[in-house]
Order: sequence, then structure tokens, then C-alpha cells
Amino acid sequence: MNPALEMREISKEFPGVRALDAVSFDCLPGEVHAICGENGAGKSTLMKVLGGSYRPDAGEIRIGGSVMRLTHPREAAQAGIAIIHQELSLLPHRSVTENIFMGHELVRKGFAGMLLDRAAMRGRAVALLQRVGARISPDDIVAELSIAEQQLVEIAKALLLDARILVLDEPTAALDDRDARHLLDLIRALRGQGVALVYISHRMPEVAAIADRVTVLKDGRLVWTRPQAEATIPAIVSAMVGRDLKDFYPAAPASAPGETVLQLQDVRAAGLPGISLSLRRGEILGVAGLEDSGKGQLARLLAGDLRPEGGTARLAGEPMPLGNPRRVIAAGLGYLPADRKREGLTLRQSVRDNAALALRAMRPAWARPGAGVFAKEALDAGLSRMDVRAAHYGQDIGALSGGNQQKAIIARWLALDPAVLLFVEPTRGIDIAAKAAIYQTMRDTADQGRGIIVVSSDLPELIGISDRILVMHRGTIQGELPRGASEQEIMRLSLGVAA
Repeated sequence: MNPALEMREISKEFPGVRALDAVSFDCLPGEVHAICGENGAGKSTLMKVLGGSYRPDAGEIRIGGSVMRLTHPREAAQAGIAIIHQELSLLPHRSVTENIFMGHELVRKGFAGMLLDRAAMRGRAVALLQRVGARISPDDIVAELSIAEQQLVEIAKALLLDARILVLDEPTAALDDRDARHLLDLIRALRGQGVALVYISHRMPEVAAIADRVTVLKDGRLVWTRPQAEATIPAIVSAMVGRDLKDFYPAAPASAPGETVLQLQDVRAAGLPGISLSLRRGEILGVAGLEDSGKGQLARLLAGDLRPEGGTARLAGEPMPLGNPRRVIAAGLGYLPADRKREGLTLRQSVRDNAALALRAMRPAWARPGAGVFAKEALDAGLSRMDVRAAHYGQDIGALSGGNQQKAIIARWLALDPAVLLFVEPTRGIDIAAKAAIYQTMRDTADQGRGIIVVSSDLPELIGISDRILVMHRGTIQGELPRGASEQEIMRLSLGVAA
């Protein structure tokens, strides 16, 4: 069988950086070929070359055996290539149908000339949504859809153009376990229809479950390509990071947690009919649940972004001022949001400025003239302790990898010395080595006497790092599980089945 896609000896160089060094890659019709590698390994650059955003300095691309010169994303789309990025490119205030046909609208003749054929577009949108298993209306506004549903709209867009090569970049990063399984089932169905699928993910269990072959990149070079049977998770991890990660999750704490640092008693808010929980110093408390379970509302409540309608809360022995983010921070809670780029960073400011945001807001003296040298040295020391890797800390943070951006946000909050740190989807879109570093930071931070809450859709992550796990269902805490609980136990509670 001839490959649907061949990339031969692709090289790409930027000033001072060789991003790709003679990388070869191919994908067959009806195959899922996974690309793995740390952030900076060259995965994104390779796909931007395929998508027509970058022109390679050397090498050639063949589609269906024919050499193609792809100099623009439009040419890649015309060649049957569709790339679905982790950050979706939909128009939020337009309908599903309008998004599917964006740039490819159907027209008909009318009395006043050519008109949009809305009925025809809606009919085809219905068929495409059925094909991808989306239970949504073509008239729904995209902003009102879940992330999982928006992702299906993106795939429907690709199928409209009869894409025969589909690239999925971290497709399950923002999905809970149920929606991730549904997406993997869809990928298998598309494979059965002869689509060539390139799958980029940091989630090793998914790679093992879905990929027919695996390619590993490191530092812009091809390490190896192996069939699924030979591409074990330990082999992939070792090839990615250059060493074994035997202690991926930190060991359990040697001592029992201390006094209660955070307590909610029957706190009620929109989507939360009544939440009671406690967190102790030195403890990592995991929060699990499906996308509509209320875990997101709980995170917003704790961060001060959701006003309570009743109940009581105490933080570090004092009443907790819920409903006011600034006062929550002042009371001793640091918050790492799920969407770090939109909610946690100012991408065109420096690494150092981003690390200083909370200090400047909560301790204005840091922003006064004369404090600059001291502040700079203290911030740089905190960033260094977190091993934030940048050319220099004056560099724009938007140029850093996801893992280094996340570590910079952690450094920001540690500078304030909070009693509690709230992590929401802490390793979304982060490579495996950076994940291990962040997990160790969580454990070290808890061992220093802080309380940690982790809200995550990644069940292995919650199981690996949590001392206790609360499982939410329909806005309430369905049950509590001890350290080392199984995925099956968590899913049972997530679905509302009592333990």
C-alpha cells in the first residue's frame, strides 16, 4: 500500500535554531500514526511544514505519491490535508453550520443574484454531524457548546473538504475521560474509512491504545519509528527524554497531613447545590468528575470567580471571602487556571513580568522605584528554582513551551507564599518530562505545609499525585476515594453510581 503522506528528509532552520534535521515521516491510508516528543522536539514545526505555514529548507512532501509544493495553508487544504489544533479555530458567535462552511459557503441563484443556500448547507451539516457522532443541532451557537462538541465541529469541517489526511494535535487535552473515549472511537471509525490520521499527544495510554505506529522526535531529529507492538510506553518515554522516568509520580508523603487549612460547609452557588469539603496542610486533594459534573464551577468558586449563595468557608483559620478574586488571593489562595494562555498569562510580556503579576497586584511596594533590583533578583531566583527554561527572563513568555509557562505561573504564586494552591488541569498540553517536574513541585510544596487542590480530567494524573480524591457528579461530591484508587472506582462515582 502506498502512503497517503510522505515527508522525506525535511529540514527547517530558524535563526540560531535547527528545528528539524532531515526528518522523514509517512502515514498510510487507514492508519493512525502517532508523533511523540517533548515540547521543542519539532512536532509542531513538522506539522506547520505539512500545513503550508512553513516552507522547508530541504526535503520533499508527497501526497498520494505525487510531490507537492505546499506554500500556503490553502494549498494544503486543497491537497486533502486538515490540521485540527489544540486551540480550536472556530467563530464562537456563529452557528455550527456557519462554522462548518466558513470559506466554502454554498450558493444558489435568486431574483437579486447569488444567495447563500442556507437550506443546503444545513442539510449537509446535519449529515456531517451524524458522521462524527455529534448530538448537537446545526443551528447551535458554537460558544454555547462544550469543548468536546466544538472539537467534533472542527472534524466535521475537515470531512466537508474530504480531507484524506487528518492531523489531530493534542485532541483530548481539554476533554474528560468519557469525551476522550468517544473521540478515540471516532478516530477508529475514520481509520476504517481509509483516512490517514496523524495523532500528536502527550497522553501515553491513548497513544498505546490508538496508534498503529509511533514516531518519536527529539531535538528536531527522528529517534525512531516503530509498530505499535514495539512502541511500549516505557520505550516511548525513554526515547523522548533520553532516560527512564521510573519515578514519574512522587512518592507518598512520609508523615500525615497537618491541621485543616481550608473548609467549605454547605456552600451553594450556581451549579453547586451544596459543597462541603476540607483540605489539610501537607495534603494533595484531587477533584475528579465528568465535564458537566460541577468541578469547573467548584474551581471558579474557590478562585473567587463565582459568587456563593449560602454556606460558610474558612481559609487559614479566617472566614474566606468567596466571590472576590482579589480578596481570595489576599486571604492566601493561589490559582492556576485551566487555560493558562487566556487566563493566566500576558503572552507579549516577559517571563519576569508574568511572574511578578500577583506581587504587583497584592504588594504594590514591589512596583515602586527603588524596589526594582530587589524584585528582579527575587523573581529570577524563584523562576530559577522552578527551572523555567528561557533564553533570559526578559524574553516574552509566549515564546516558551507550555511546561515552562506553567512553571512560571507556579513561581508567581510561590512568591506570595499562599496557604493553598489550586491547580486546574495543571499539565494540559505539557510534555512528559515537564509533567514529572510539576508533580514533584506539587509534592514539595505540600510537604512545606501548604494545601494543594488539583482539579483534573486526567485520571492517571489524579491517581498518581493525590492523597485523597473527591469525585463530583451533578454539582455535588458523590464520594471520596483514598490514595491509589482505581480508574474504575472514579468512573463509577463520576457516573453517579454509589461506591
